[in-house]
Amino acid sequence: MTTYAPGSPSWFDLGSPDVAASVAFYTGLLGWTATEISEPEAGGYTTFHRDGKLVAAVAYHQIDTPYHRPYGPDQQHGMPAIWTVYFTTDDAEALNERAPKAGGETIMTPMEVMGLGKMAVYADPAGAAFAVWEPMAMKGAELIGQPGSVRWVELVTTDVEGSAAFYRDTLGLTTAPGDGTPVWQVGGKTVGGVRKLGETGAVRPYWAVTFGVEDCDATARKAVELGGSVENAPADTPLGRRADLLDPHGAGFSVVS
Repeated sequence: MTTYAPGSPSWFDLGSPDVAASVAFYTGLLGWTATEISEPEAGGYTTFHRDGKLVAAVAYHQIDTPYHRPYGPDQQHGMPAIWTVYFTTDDAEALNERAPKAGGETIMTPMEVMGLGKMAVYADPAGAAFAVWEPMAMKGAELIGQPGSVRWVELVTTDVEGSAAFYRDTLGLTTAPGDGTPVWQVGGKTVGGVRKLGETGAVRPYWAVTFGVEDCDATARKAVELGGSVENAPADTPLGRRADLLDPHGAGFSVVS
């Protein structure tokens, strides 16, 4: 069973105004299968799997704040679409005390989710939304770092130094030198990176997800065929050959091979 140290990115879900359309897009793009949780209280929450392993999920987006519109107030009509990164915590209630003291804003206080775990949602001082997960029955993604799963997460921000202090005090993340910007570490293991705002079309800080794929160029073309769009065309980067994409509802993400 995959387990995650506190501070590690461990779960990823998409808030979407049209779950069925999002399921069609991502299953077609990344080779996922989808399973809707049958319990009424799940509200249509649908999990994605790759080779039978849990990788991510999609739900009807029920939170609408400026923090959830990284591409601006006109990102789309109606509810926004955005990927949320969840970080493991061993005590959601204690973290709920730390986040505001460190300068963050509480969007959703800790709540238990069907015996699977506790979640809460915050925004960092620069305005990037993120979630935390105190695991119970569900530890997080069962596949990570491989094609068809999340390979990398990045904080896209205007304030690298301030963000480093906030996430250190809130999640226990440390930083180490990276390729021009720091990388995030947990116990000496690199778990993500930092990207400066302006490298994509976003106008607000946010946490970005990058999915591993076998062929970046082919995946970018497929995204367009499925109704998405390309923000930054495939290019060679230190992470690999990478493209920045938008899904049909405007949620940004990247793919890398």
